Amino acid sequence: MPIYEYICMKCNNIFSALQRMGVSEKDTTCPECGSNDVKKKVSSFCCSPGSGPSSSSSSSRFGGGGG
Repeated sequence: MPIYEYICMKCNNIFSALQRMGVSEKDTTCPECGSNDVKKKVSSFCCSPGSGPSSSSSSSRFGGGGG
């Protein structure tokens, strides 16, 4: 389950919530004031180059590779 960040439009509280994918803002309440007037924030993420499945050595690691 992903962690989403929200901001409460009533009290300006910023909070995180661990939720199933597809849960809407209407289903989320502010833990500070209990308001349902929350907006999902756009969160950034970081990854380092060469650490993903598209690195050049991935085919040999997984028994693939042509030849």
